[in-house]
Amino acid sequence: MLYCQPSCSFTAMDPQSAKWIREYAIQKGMKVRACCHFDKNALEDEDTGLYFCQECRNVMEGQSFHTKSLWQFIDEDPSFVFPDYAGSEYVLIDCWRDREHPEIHSAVRSLLNKMNIRVTEPEKNRENTDFCGTLHFETELYRDEVTSFDHLSHFGKEMEKKLMEEKVSQLRGMSAITYCCRCYKGIITGGGHPVHLMNLLAGGDENHLNEVEDRTIEIMKKPDPRYAMRIKR
Repeated sequence: MLYCQPSCSFTAMDPQSAKWIREYAIQKGMKVRACCHFDKNALEDEDTGLYFCQECRNVMEGQSFHTKSLWQFIDEDPSFVFPDYAGSEYVLIDCWRDREHPEIHSAVRSLLNKMNIRVTEPEKNRENTDFCGTLHFETELYRDEVTSFDHLSHFGKEMEKKLMEEKVSQLRGMSAITYCCRCYKGIITGGGHPVHLMNLLAGGDENHLNEVEDRTIEIMKKPDPRYAMRIKR
């Protein structure tokens, strides 16, 4: 049995596309799981959890579940109807948490090609990528003020913004495609304009993409209530 593991972060950012994901999963005969931190239904050896959120993957694999990215599944779906973005150009941001997943790198690029999207590849991409929003960004620019590349949000809002602005400056004014919610939010923090890959697959037009960005900005102003709900280990 295939199980679709929706992303709570993405659902909050874009309920409309999240509904589309669930409908697609059900149409393909999948069962839809609840939040990866709270779903009590264990997967069996013959089951596979399909994810597009890196945190969902980490949690499921930590529970010894078989996993596969939803990007791969969609790329392999011969009946999927891809929207056509008429040669739109973006910078592609590979997520640092996916640096050991070449199958994701290949699937993401295949999906973008099938949607007639042209991408600019940054110097640090695929397994050499250096970015996952405020979770991780390898830069020497503020090395005298930042003692670790990890969990950059721990260094305060002002430094967090400086670091994300440094990343956005590398995009040279282009909009960025991300496939990670942390990367998406990091680009926003730096003053850039990201687009999540799932928004594009769901057929989002420019108005919808702008609505998702505005909604995410409002979400980022508030603490995430899920952290207070999680069981302390």
